[in-house]
Amino acid sequence: MARMTRPRGGHRSSGTRRAVLLAAALLFWSALLSSCSDDPSSEPPGTPGQMALSVQTGRGAGSLSEGAQADAETEVGDVLSHFVVAGFLGDYPRENFVDAFDAFTGGAAASAAGDLDLLTANRYRDASSVRPTRLDARLSFLVDGKDVVGASARVDLRFEADLPGGDTVPFTLKGRLLLEEDEGTWSVFGYDVARDDAAPVGAEVTP
Repeated sequence: MARMTRPRGGHRSSGTRRAVLLAAALLFWSALLSSCSDDPSSEPPGTPGQMALSVQTGRGAGSLSEGAQADAETEVGDVLSHFVVAGFLGDYPRENFVDAFDAFTGGAAASAAGDLDLLTANRYRDASSVRPTRLDARLSFLVDGKDVVGASARVDLRFEADLPGGDTVPFTLKGRLLLEEDEGTWSVFGYDVARDDAAPVGAEVTP
């Protein structure tokens, strides 16, 4: 399942120019990212349970100084990390997953709340634990002059959920999160993602 959202109720805009830029960005990123591999196998997976989100910047529209790129990576990385932690990690069993959308615009958050099983680990709320096996984000920034006004994050998020009966379910979330910057604050205004939940793997039993 995939859904693209656009800013609506509660979203602030700085004017027509920003709207045109972001609309153009959607077309640019769609063409750019469709040619990228969905599975960057050249990078090894991290250690389950001890993993930070890996954030890298690829090609983009416009150019950034090294310092500006580092700042933008940190700011966007913080938004993405909060989404991952609040949406998938933490103590289990658990009930609250909507905090994952704290940094979404009003319209995107409303749509995301209806896609809770798609965008979070809500369907495994009764699990004994959920651990990451891969957390990658590839960023592309949209630059207007010297200002960064938008970003696309192509995410490859992989987890394993340990169920109460002893089974383990691997699952992934892949696709794009689209972000905009407004007065120093980054927000997710759209997403286009796919979810894959594999069949449970039974726990080994020692004879």
